[in-house]
Amino acid sequence: MKRRNNYDTEVIIVGGGLTGCTIAALLARQDIHCIILEECARTSGNSEIRTDPRALAITRASANILGSTGAWQHLSRDRIGYFSGMHVWDENGAGEIHFDSAELCEPTLGYIIEQTILEQALQQSLEGVECVTWYRPATPASLMQGDNGITVTLEDGRNLCASLIVAADGARSRIRTLAAIDYPQYDYHQQAVACVVKTEKPHTHVARQRFLQNGPLAFLPMADIRQCGIVWSTSPQHARSLLALDEQEFNMALGEGLDNVLGRIVSSGPRACFPLQHAQAREYCRPGLALIGDAAHTVHPLAGQGANLGLLDAAVLAEVVLDAKNRNRDIGAYLVLRRYERWRKGENYAMLKLLQGFKYLFESKLLTVRYLRNLGLDLTDRAIPVKHMFMRYAMGLTGDLPAAARATS
Repeated sequence: MKRRNNYDTEVIIVGGGLTGCTIAALLARQDIHCIILEECARTSGNSEIRTDPRALAITRASANILGSTGAWQHLSRDRIGYFSGMHVWDENGAGEIHFDSAELCEPTLGYIIEQTILEQALQQSLEGVECVTWYRPATPASLMQGDNGITVTLEDGRNLCASLIVAADGARSRIRTLAAIDYPQYDYHQQAVACVVKTEKPHTHVARQRFLQNGPLAFLPMADIRQCGIVWSTSPQHARSLLALDEQEFNMALGEGLDNVLGRIVSSGPRACFPLQHAQAREYCRPGLALIGDAAHTVHPLAGQGANLGLLDAAVLAEVVLDAKNRNRDIGAYLVLRRYERWRKGENYAMLKLLQGFKYLFESKLLTVRYLRNLGLDLTDRAIPVKHMFMRYAMGLTGDLPAAARATS
C-alpha cells in the first residue's frame, strides 16, 4: 500500500459494523482514505431467508445519514418497515399516549429495519470504493501515539499508522481498553429478550410499547404487515423463563404481555437475549483517537435510541474531520476532536439520564408514583404542543444535528 505523508492511511476505523461503516462511507465520499479493521472474517449469508431478531428503530435523522452514505438505496424495500403511529400504555393503570405522524404532516415517525440488513447495505455502499481498504480478520494488540500520528499494532505483528483512529468496536471496545479510557457501567439488572413474530392482526404501522411489572414490552412494526420485532426488557429470572418456554408457550406469554392487542401470536423466530446497562466513557477522544457508538456509550433500549445515537456520533465526527481537512488542519489534533466530544457527549449523557428516569418511573410499584405516571401520560397526550415537541425531537427533526442528518434521504 502507498503511504501518504508517512501514514498508511488517513483514518483507521476499528469495527466494521453499523457505526464503523457509516463513518467510513461518509469520509470516503469526500476522498478521505480509510482502513477498516474487523476482528472476524465476513461470512456470506442469505438475508432474503434469514431474519435477524435484532430489529432496530431508525429515526428520520438516521435515515438521512444512511442516505448520505449511499446505503439507503441498497436496502430492499420489502425489508424496510415503518411506523406512522405509536401507542404507549401502562399495565398498572389507564394512562396512555398516542403519537401520529399525520399531526406533523409527516409520512412516518421512523423505520424498523433488521440490523444485519442495515450492515449489509452499508457494506454494499463501500464495495469498490478506492478510498476504503478492509483488513479482516485483524485484531489490535497495542496503540502508540507519536509526533507523526498514531500507530496500531495488530496481533499478527503488522503496524498501521494514521492521523486518526476511530474506535467503533462496541461496548467491549478493545481500542478503548488499549487506550486505558475509563468506561463506568451501571447494571440495570435486566435482560432484553428479542425476536421477530407473526401476529394474527395487522400492526397497521403502529409501534406499541406496554410497561409491565418487570419492564417494557415493545412491538415494532416490520415491512410485513403481520410481522413485528419484539424487545422485552425484564428481570434476569423472567428472561431465563421466557427463553426456556417452547414456542407455543412463549407466543402465549407475548400475546398476554401486549394485552392481545394484535390478537394471537401466530409464530415466533429464534430468540436472542442480552444484558442491559448504561455506560458513558470518561473521554470521547485523545490525540489521534476518537470513540463512537457503543464504544463511547450505551443506553437502555426502551426508546430504541441506541443505534441512532451511534449514527449521530459517526455523522458528527465525519463532519468535524472533513471541516478540519478543508481548513488544512491535522484531523487527529486534540483540539479538532474535542469539538466532536463537546458536540456529542452532553447530548448522549442527557439521553442516558432521560431513559434512566423513564425506567425508574415506570418500574416503581408505589401507588402514588403509579397514579402520577398514568396522569402524566394522559396529560401529555392532551397537551398537543408538548406532544408535538417530543415527536419532532424523537424523530430527529430538531436539535443540534450534523449536516448529514438534515439532508433529505
